[in-house]
Amino acid sequence: MEARSHFTRGVLVVSIRGWVLAVVLASTGAVGAPRMALVALGDCRDPDLLRYERQFEERLSERVGPALISEQQFQARVGPPPTHTPDEVRRQVSTAENLFYNDRVGDSLALLDQTLVELERLPPGPERWKTFADAQLIRGMALSALRRRDASDDAFRAVLRVDPRHVMSPDAFSPTFRARFDKLRAELGRARKLRLSVQSQPPGASVYVDGFALGHTPSALDLVPGTYQLLVGRTDGFSFPHIVQLREDTSLRVDLAFEQTIPASRASCLQQPRDGKETPLGNALKLALLLEVDQLVVLRLDRPQAGPSWLSAAVLSAQTAQRTREGGIQLGGAKASSDDLGELARFVVTGETSDRVVVVNPSTAQASVLALAPPAAVTEHQAPPARTWRTPTGIALTATGAVALGLGVLMQIQANDSAAKFNQAYAGGTAPAPGQVATVSGYRSDAQTKQTLAYVGYGVGAAALTAGLWLWLTDGKAGNATVIAGPASVAVTGHF
Repeated sequence: MEARSHFTRGVLVVSIRGWVLAVVLASTGAVGAPRMALVALGDCRDPDLLRYERQFEERLSERVGPALISEQQFQARVGPPPTHTPDEVRRQVSTAENLFYNDRVGDSLALLDQTLVELERLPPGPERWKTFADAQLIRGMALSALRRRDASDDAFRAVLRVDPRHVMSPDAFSPTFRARFDKLRAELGRARKLRLSVQSQPPGASVYVDGFALGHTPSALDLVPGTYQLLVGRTDGFSFPHIVQLREDTSLRVDLAFEQTIPASRASCLQQPRDGKETPLGNALKLALLLEVDQLVVLRLDRPQAGPSWLSAAVLSAQTAQRTREGGIQLGGAKASSDDLGELARFVVTGETSDRVVVVNPSTAQASVLALAPPAAVTEHQAPPARTWRTPTGIALTATGAVALGLGVLMQIQANDSAAKFNQAYAGGTAPAPGQVATVSGYRSDAQTKQTLAYVGYGVGAAALTAGLWLWLTDGKAGNATVIAGPASVAVTGHF
């Protein structure tokens, strides 16, 4: 008894110590790491993008473990992908029908239950609905053969509650089953209905209930109480499957513009918007909120026509709706190595940089993976001058202007000399001798001509010198510029 009491006290002490340790660990953040999800951004049919996404997911998982949501957890939120084609599912129904008529009712029922699960994963439409209706009707007969009348009626109601005009084929069903089917139709017609109002953004999308088309959004449907699968869609894609528990009048709004960016394969990928109405940042934030994660890592593959390819990752905070960090690695070439993805994963998780990861500062307006191709490098410097035709033309004009000014000065000197000789001939009020009149007159004429040439030289020289210096000195000059060199483009911004 004493030993048992001592053992009990020992267990109590250990339990208290363990509880205290758990509280300390939780308070220091050692327990419960931030939940994280990874999604690719771009063409979700690109096998290279999806391959890099899977490889990068492995590297991230090595660092954060279960904090990174799994593929199954992702699909639990957006819906599972199809595992069979419509033709394969149709053949399953035919096989189940043959099993039923060969008295293998249990095998038929098991196959039909599996088929109905597969049908929920297929895109809605006439083909899916026909297969669904046939499967439920055969299932109703199988349940009836097992004397499970209520379950059999429920299988028939699953068709009639959505398509009350459905008719059993007299070639495939006995008069007894057809009579039961018509009776259930009448009962459902008198049953209490609830209103299901469906809206979508954008409006005008087709509404499918259990795969059957029931109008377009905005739509108001009157249905009997129950559980339904609802999808809305257009030719270019469908929404997630929405499970509606119709217990009272219900309204549902579907963000089709966002939901159809997740591919039907349910790969962890956001299709790059084409219409420009939704931004990648907006869709990424919506996905983060849907997945209930703290951080969403957005991965993008950029392959320019010239130069190396780049893989970029941006960390988006679901709480602040802002990028917390962003960087990229170059793929291929001498700079690439087998551990580049690991370095990028380390940067995403810890923020630690290396010479392999090119970092983008999220606090600036630099190009982002969430908007544009990631920049390979961002530098601020004085843009180097680029000489054009203006330089040689400016030099030539400057030289021409200097020569013209020099000739103008020379002409001015000679004009002044001739004018001085002319004035000297008439100095003191005397007149030149008759034999010198012609020579003195020549001085005057020469002074006037040289003065005119001097003025021309001044004008031409000044104009040529001014134009030449302006062309020469301003060629290639620009203010401070920011050059952003990325995988897909080069942009220059600044004051010019």
